[in-house]
Amino acid sequence: MPRIVFPGNPWPDGHRIAQFAWTGRYDLEGLWFDFHLETAAYDEGDSGSEGTEDWTAPIAWNNYHHCTLSTRKWGDRGVFVGDENRPFDLTQLRTLTADPLPISKADFRETRSFGIYLLGHDAVADHRWQFSRVGGSDFRIDWTGKIALAYVGDDEFKYTFRAHHPAAHFGGFASESGASDREAQAVFNDLVRDPALYRRERLGDVVWMRPEPH
Repeated sequence: MPRIVFPGNPWPDGHRIAQFAWTGRYDLEGLWFDFHLETAAYDEGDSGSEGTEDWTAPIAWNNYHHCTLSTRKWGDRGVFVGDENRPFDLTQLRTLTADPLPISKADFRETRSFGIYLLGHDAVADHRWQFSRVGGSDFRIDWTGKIALAYVGDDEFKYTFRAHHPAAHFGGFASESGASDREAQAVFNDLVRDPALYRRERLGDVVWMRPEPH
């Protein structure tokens, strides 16, 4: 079962991941991954162990109900994975990083890859992923990162998370809105190692490049 753990919080076994979406997008500048993760209610099935500080107190967590960790919900940058000079190869996807520490606090809000709603609108950085293909476009994902409780004015990334998904599906890369099929295909071909591994699919104004099952 997909789960996320916030070590030291009132639920040592973590929380069920209720929603997990993994897609990508592309334009003339390159390719990006997008992730969207939402947990079930923090206290789902377990009231949690008591603590006195915000990180350890169930009442503090339950005041915010559940966690959302997302590249798109608040318009953040996403995770860069390739461009013309470094074409992306899905068959070689093993590890990935984003927003390594230390960060520049002055412009982090404008350059960050993710937003997070945890104990309010906090900050998250130092993402590290391990990917293992389990079949087709499905991958086991192990993901870690660091959290600062920015909502209460703490900008130190002293907390961590560990997320696990046993078989996350990669939905493919979406083009910029309004591109023609030919334009979208031409841009995409320059950004990946082997364009033949993808099939083109138009949904409204968006052209998707979906990985072929293999």
